[in-house]
Amino acid sequence: MTEYTKILTKIVQIILKKAYHNNKKNNEIYNDTKEMNYETYDTKYGKISLYNNESIIGGAFKYGGYWEEEEMKSLAEYIPKDKNILEIGAHCGTSTIFYSRLIKDDCKMYVYEPQRKMYNLLTHNIEQNQLQNKIYPVNSGVFCYKGTAKMNNFDIDGCGQYLDVVEKNNIMCNYGGIALGNNGEQINVTTIDDMNLENIGFIHSDAQGCENYIFSKGLETIKKYRPVIFYEDCYSYYRILYDQVTSTYPQYNEESKFDIKKYCLETLGYRTCIDRFCGSMNNLLIP
Repeated sequence: MTEYTKILTKIVQIILKKAYHNNKKNNEIYNDTKEMNYETYDTKYGKISLYNNESIIGGAFKYGGYWEEEEMKSLAEYIPKDKNILEIGAHCGTSTIFYSRLIKDDCKMYVYEPQRKMYNLLTHNIEQNQLQNKIYPVNSGVFCYKGTAKMNNFDIDGCGQYLDVVEKNNIMCNYGGIALGNNGEQINVTTIDDMNLENIGFIHSDAQGCENYIFSKGLETIKKYRPVIFYEDCYSYYRILYDQVTSTYPQYNEESKFDIKKYCLETLGYRTCIDRFCGSMNNLLIP
């Protein structure tokens, strides 16, 4: 066998091995989705599937409503219709589906969700609404570095139970309240600037106390595109989640203190910030 043939054979083996693992991973994702215990609701914005033990947002759909609909309808006027959207902490996609109806057909949404279980439901909701060409989901968290991290293994913002107990007994759980922490699911994390996104007109971050860290490593993107920014401010309004993250990652103390509101208003010259938008824990920065 010639040296050229050996190299070619090796390349083919690598390609086949990669294809095998990708196929195996895809089958695992399919099986996870297939076995999901969920309820599907027909809403004015599209089909939304939720886990039967989803404690916080489930009630709105069970009674014919839509989670945070009034807040999002008020927010709609501030979202540029001809630019792309970045959503951090997409959960199962209720806001994702809503936002996708606002922007033009040639615009894209890039949505990040770290929890594998929620990501599977997110992709299911995207597919059943036939939005695969508009919404691009990524099974990753967003933080102040690129690498791996762990989620918390305790529903601190809901039922007050460990997640293994929740899954075993199908206990009602606030999956959207699971933050970065200790002893939970290992996830990939990246930064806003490492995404290398284009034409971003709106950023929505609902990351359970991680916002200071997240925005500290998104300055190039924010400075370049000057997007409208809608973010949960746990640092000011709900310290239990913020403190959970800071206690787990004390080595990123500087990032934990980053103030996106101050940066946008004083450094970038944003016009204003609407604090506690619609009475929520979210702030809205308007360029």
